[in-house]
Amino acid sequence: MAIDASRAPVDDSGRRTTTDLPAGQHPEVSPVRAEMQLPSAAERVEAHSHARVAADKAYAKRIAEEISGGHAFDKHVVDRGEFPGVTTREQFANLIEGAVMNGEPRILSRGRTAYWSEGTVVIRDPGAPDGGTTFRPAKGHSYFLRLD
Repeated sequence: MAIDASRAPVDDSGRRTTTDLPAGQHPEVSPVRAEMQLPSAAERVEAHSHARVAADKAYAKRIAEEISGGHAFDKHVVDRGEFPGVTTREQFANLIEGAVMNGEPRILSRGRTAYWSEGTVVIRDPGAPDGGTTFRPAKGHSYFLRLD
């Protein structure tokens, strides 16, 4: 059986507070401990925000690498020329990553998620071998809004 020391009574009656000690008699605090401070609430919120952005970016990058490595590059970039100026899978992945990070998201059926950004639709489909697709629909944003 474990003992929970956090609930054990503490007798502080024999301790003397350091604030009433004469100058020069304050207990020594190691330099490392003296420099160590707990973060403020604002610093914790900022750190959490940075961690969330880093996680979102890693997720977007993974999606972009999967989709750009699949059929979407050959079909929509090479064959159909839907992305002028995009000539490599790396450029296509960067475009997809930007859409996932900054685009308008929609939850679709069957565990899929769609993103709309500057005329481009990214459909993340975890059930697809290449993770989904990316293309520029002729009907634009109205196509995106009708996705199910």
